[in-house]
This record gives sequence, C-alpha cells and structure tokens, in this order.
Amino acid sequence: MPALSSAGRERQTRQRDALMQALRDSARALSPAELCALGQRSVPTLNLSTVYRQLAALLEAGEVLKVDLPGQSARYEAVCVRSRHAGEHGHDARDHHHHHFHCTACRRVFPIHACPGTMDDLAPPGFRVARHDLTLHGLCVDCAPGADSHDCHDAVHADEPRPAADPAAHARGSRRC
Repeated sequence: MPALSSAGRERQTRQRDALMQALRDSARALSPAELCALGQRSVPTLNLSTVYRQLAALLEAGEVLKVDLPGQSARYEAVCVRSRHAGEHGHDARDHHHHHFHCTACRRVFPIHACPGTMDDLAPPGFRVARHDLTLHGLCVDCAPGADSHDCHDAVHADEPRPAADPAAHARGSRRC
C-alpha cells in the first residue's frame, strides 16, 4: 500500500475526527448515512464510501462498536472511554457491555448503560450463558404520546440526522458513560 501524502493523512484525520465527533455528539447509534450527513458539517467533501472505510478502521482500532439489530441495517456508536462498567456482570471495559432501546416510530437506537444482570436463570437447565444482548423496543420520548408531533420523524426520515437527545430520558435508571 503506498504511503499517504501529508495532505492525504490530514484529510483522513479530519474525516475520522468528524465521524468521531458526530458519534460522541449524537449519544446514540448512527447509520453510515446519518454519520455522513453529520460529518459533512465539518468536512463537506465527506462521502459515504469514505465513511465506510473510516468505520472499518475505527472498528479495527476499537474506537467504535457495530450495533446489529435483527432486520435492521448496521449502526455504529463510539466506545465509552470510561471503565465505569468494568467488572459488572462479568464484563471488562473492553466488552463495553450495554444494551439498546430501539424506537419503533423513528427507528433511532439509544444506548442503555445498565444491565439486568446474569441471564443464567432464563436458560434451559444444563445450558450455560456466555453473553447476552438486550434490545428494548417501543417509543422514545420524542415519539411517545403527548410529544409534539413535529418531534417524531416517521420511518421515511429515519436516516436524517437528529439532534442529540438525553439518553437518560430514554432509559430511566440508566447510567451514561
């Protein structure tokens, strides 16, 4: 692979920084299209293929996590840098164990930095649980009845960037990193 020129490294760094800033500011998992739109605010030339290349590098570097929900496109979120959750429920800081809330109206996905604990009691007798993933499905605070109707985006607009929301409002009792 040829060495990058200093201009190429600077562009790559600006692109990566723009994506990481978008992930940190969003406080939720974002699709590549959402990341591209948010990243273009600081790097107007950013395109979707570059977003995918940068995400691959960020995944490999352990700076982002891929969030896979059944029947959904992959989303990505920044890894929590605090080790607050280390040791909880048998996980260390590298696992960054947490769960998600999926809004069925606007399709946004929010992290829940809390865990109900071991799931061993739910497994059939003799089975051993190695890990678990929990996704709650419902309406976020913007889409729940009583919210202003202009706040909730329908599924058609789910890939548009949304303003950052307070994750604590979406998951009572959760702890934010």
